[in-house]
Amino acid sequence: MPDLPSAAFGQTGLYRLEISLLVFYGSLLLVTPAFSGLIRGRLPTEISLRGAKFAEGADESTERNEADIRRLDAAINNLDEALAAANLKTEKAEDKTQLEISSKP
Repeated sequence: MPDLPSAAFGQTGLYRLEISLLVFYGSLLLVTPAFSGLIRGRLPTEISLRGAKFAEGADESTERNEADIRRLDAAINNLDEALAAANLKTEKAEDKTQLEISSKP
């Protein structure tokens, strides 16, 4: 085969090996992100010669954020109860003051 590229050094077997490696690694670069994106719902942050890198701790950060939200909701509920109690005390104090003022001659 005289039409082989120069990278094959004129050897058909070497040329086929190079093409098969190119197809294999090229498909890995496409299949890995597609698989993880469709099945796991995560996309790689980087694709290099060493492979695909994924964000570490993404699942843990979601759980941590949900726990923080629950903790903040509980704190808001506690503050609402404390504010309601303070308003009730203020209203009672105002009522006493108004009674004392109006009972004086």
